[in-house]
Amino acid sequence: MINVLKTKQLKLAIANMPQKILEIIDNETELGICVTNEKGIYVAVNDKYCEIYGYTKEEFLGQSFLMVVPKDNQVKLTVLHDKFIEQEYEILRNWEVQRKNGAVIKIQADAGFFNQIFDKTPHKVTFVDPNI
Repeated sequence: MINVLKTKQLKLAIANMPQKILEIIDNETELGICVTNEKGIYVAVNDKYCEIYGYTKEEFLGQSFLMVVPKDNQVKLTVLHDKFIEQEYEILRNWEVQRKNGAVIKIQADAGFFNQIFDKTPHKVTFVDPNI
C-alpha cells in the first residue's frame, strides 16, 4: 500500500526544489516514479519504476504512458490524464497495469501536478507502489 506521507513529502520536495526533480526521483527506492508531460509522454522515470514494469529508462523516455496500460483501459486512462492536467488533481487509486512481458499486475498510484519543472509546462508526477 502506498505511503501517502512519503508521497506528500516527495511532492513538497519537488515543489520546493523543482530544479532538483531528477535527483529527488532518482534517490527514491521504494516507490516507482514517472513524470509525464501534458500529452502523456514520459520525460523521466526512476529505477524502481523501471523495475516494476520491466522496461529500461531509454525504452520509456519519449513514449506514451499508455505503453503500461492494458488496451481495455487506454481510452479511460487517456481521459483521466487529460482531466488531471486540466484540474491539477487526482485521487489515490488502484490500477491494473501491464509489464513489458505482458503480465498484468495491480498497483496503487498517487500523483502530483507541477508546472515549474523542466520546461515549466504542466507535468504529472506519478508515484507507484506495486505492493497492494
